Amino acid sequence: MRSEEEQQLVERLRPGQTFDRTTEIMDDKPHYTQRLPSGNRVYQYNRKWERIQLLVDPDNISVLSVGIFADRKDFRPSFPLGRAGELTLNRTPYEQVYGGRPSQVFGSCGVHSGDYFEAYSDQNELTAGRRLAVGVHESARGNTDILAVCKGLGKAPEDCVPSDLQPADASPGTQCLTSAPAGNFRKTTAITAYVVSKQSEWTDDMFQSPYVVAGGND
Repeated sequence: MRSEEEQQLVERLRPGQTFDRTTEIMDDKPHYTQRLPSGNRVYQYNRKWERIQLLVDPDNISVLSVGIFADRKDFRPSFPLGRAGELTLNRTPYEQVYGGRPSQVFGSCGVHSGDYFEAYSDQNELTAGRRLAVGVHESARGNTDILAVCKGLGKAPEDCVPSDLQPADASPGTQCLTSAPAGNFRKTTAITAYVVSKQSEWTDDMFQSPYVVAGGND
């Protein structure tokens, strides 16, 4: 499948779809699956250009969230942002998403599974009730990485970015997002990962490392 065809495929995936409908769209069986402590299950597809994660309820009926993790910089699907326009992976920088003010930030700088996400929980009127998180991740199977982000975060005040889901507007979080040099990467770093959900709150389930889910495999 060509990159353009793959982009059209992932643009059709939506939270709230049934798991059966999503697998019909994919026209393939998931390559990896893992049951989480919550009872939910994550299903992962390792594709040529990207990895796709589906978080599914314990009854395997409804898709709770969809995660798209680009592994190659030439993979550029677009997703709607309501009146804010659209988001294109490997093109849109953090700062251009909803004016650049996330409600939550989280991540870590690891060798194989590092990531940095910014989540938006107060934009439902723009996205038909969908919650959006954007980020970059370290791809052991492609050419995307978090080097620039980790350099930026490394210059931030201690404990600037929490390692779990916490509010981003508490001091020194705001300074980390807006001041140089810690926040400069947000102006130029293109987003490579996208997670969308229709659930009322973000949960750790929705942010599984693709590298870990695949057990370190391709």
